[in-house]
Amino acid sequence: MSDLAVDPAADPAKLVTTLTGMSEREVSDVLASPVGNDVLDVIFQEMQANFRPEQAQGENALVRFDLTGGPGGETRTYELRIGNGQCALAHEASAAAANEKQLKITTDRVRFIRVLTGQASGAKLFLTRKIKVDGDMKFGGKVMSWFGVPQQED
Repeated sequence: MSDLAVDPAADPAKLVTTLTGMSEREVSDVLASPVGNDVLDVIFQEMQANFRPEQAQGENALVRFDLTGGPGGETRTYELRIGNGQCALAHEASAAAANEKQLKITTDRVRFIRVLTGQASGAKLFLTRKIKVDGDMKFGGKVMSWFGVPQQED
């Protein structure tokens, strides 16, 4: 455990803004704490708000994220459903429609944050099996750009 004491009353939105400057261990402590799920909720709400419909023109997709490493070893699921220039967020797994491309990304919370903040390459983590991707790989390579996630050069 690091010296970082996570205040259970901390504002998750404020914690999100500090994640980039934290060490991997500190990020792990925050995301495994009682406020960890709230921090992830804020991140996915920001992803939904930052959705770039012009990047996903003509796409119908269901993108599921299974993030491990939560309080008590919990895995948390988020889904972003893309269609008609809109992005809907859900916290439960659902079935994809027949006309939707499907992508499932499984990783631990810390690696997910590192990719989102541009501190790690999703492609490198995939190649080293730190991120598991089920679905169309070519499609998966462009999905994160729909949410303004920086793409690290390999």
